[in-house]
Amino acid sequence: MKSNILHQRQKEHNKRVLDFHKNHALEIARGENGNGMLAKWERFVYNKGKAFFKAIK
Repeated sequence: MKSNILHQRQKEHNKRVLDFHKNHALEIARGENGNGMLAKWERFVYNKGKAFFKAIK
């Protein structure tokens, strides 16, 4: 397999990962990521981190 084929596949994979993380962050911000303990902690950390960085600016 040529390296440019692998490079193209890696670029496509990186785009899919970027889209996933962008959508997941939006779900967390809206509170739509679930009701489990891990989801609650994820929202807590996300919101506290967001507030912290907003306070620094």
